[in-house]
Amino acid sequence: MNYSLNIGAWNSVFAVPSSVVDDYIKLASGNSLKLLLFLLRHSSETFTADRLRSELNFSETGELEDAALFWVQRGIISYSSIYDDGNFSASRANCNVSTSEKTETQVVENTPIIVPLETPKIKPSSVSSGEIASRIKGDSNIKALFEEAEKLYGRPLRQQDNQAVISLVDHYGLPVGVALMLLQYCSRIDKLTPSYILAVADNWQRDEILTIEQADARIRSLEKQKNIEDSLRNALEMTTKFTDSQKKYIHIWADEWGFSEDMILLSLTKTIEQIGKPKFNYTNKILESWKTDGITTVEQANAPASPKPKNVNSSFDVDEVTLRLMNRYKG
Repeated sequence: MNYSLNIGAWNSVFAVPSSVVDDYIKLASGNSLKLLLFLLRHSSETFTADRLRSELNFSETGELEDAALFWVQRGIISYSSIYDDGNFSASRANCNVSTSEKTETQVVENTPIIVPLETPKIKPSSVSSGEIASRIKGDSNIKALFEEAEKLYGRPLRQQDNQAVISLVDHYGLPVGVALMLLQYCSRIDKLTPSYILAVADNWQRDEILTIEQADARIRSLEKQKNIEDSLRNALEMTTKFTDSQKKYIHIWADEWGFSEDMILLSLTKTIEQIGKPKFNYTNKILESWKTDGITTVEQANAPASPKPKNVNSSFDVDEVTLRLMNRYKG
C-alpha cells in the first residue's frame, strides 16, 4: 500500500518575509500587500509598471507608486542603482519592476495663511518614487523627515504626500528642521493636505523663514491669529470663515500693531455700538486711533475722555464764545 499527502493548493507555496506579518500587517495598505504578494509569487520574473497595474487592477494614478514606496521605505523592496530610470527590485523577492512613469504633482491651491497667497509661479517638480527612495536611503536627514511625517499622518504616506514632503526641501529650500516644524504645525491644526502644506511652504519661502527661531516665531504668530479669529467668530456667532480681507485686518491688528485679543474684541464691540453692525474698516479706524494715542489696555480704552484743555495763549475763552454764538443763532 502506498501513502501520499494530498495538500492540494499547498503543492505550490512561496515564502513571505516574517517582518511583513510581524511589523507591517497593521500598517500596510491593501494595495501594498497585493503588490508584495504578487512579486513574491513571481520572484523570478520581471514586470513593467504597466503590466503590474494590469495584473493588480491598479487603475488610479499613483496607486502602484504608493504601494511600492511603502515597502521601499522599510527595506522590504529596494531600488536598483539605476535611479534615473526608476527601476527597483524586491530585495527579498528577487524581482524587478520598472516604474519609469512619473506622475505630475497637482497644482497647489491658493490657500490663505496670513494674507491672500498667490499661486507659485514655478510649480514643484514631480519626483519619481525611485528618486525619493534614493534620497531616503542616502540622506539620514531626509529619512528622518519622512519617518516623522509618517508619524504625523498616522498612516503610510501616499504619493501626493511624498511629493509634498520632498518639495519642502527641494523646491522651497527649507532646511529639514524647518520643514518638520511646518508639518507639525499643519498637523496641529488638522490640515495635513498637500495643497495646504505647499501653500504654507510658499508663504514661508517668500518671507525667508529659514531658521528654527524664525519658524517658531511664525507659528506662534499664526496660532495667535487663529485664536483671535476663533474668538471673534464666536463673539459674532459666525458660522462662516473670515474673508481674506478680514484676515489681513486681523493680522495687522495682532501682529503689526501688537493689540491683544481683548483689545480687538473691545474695538469690535465699540464698532457695533456705534454703527449697529460689525465692519472691519470701521474697527480698523478705532484701533488705529488707539495706536496713535498709545492706548494699549482695556482700562485705558474705557477711561472717560479727558476734557479739552483751554487755549492758555488765547485772550478769551473759546468754549464761552462758542456757547454765546450757539445761543445767539438758536432761532
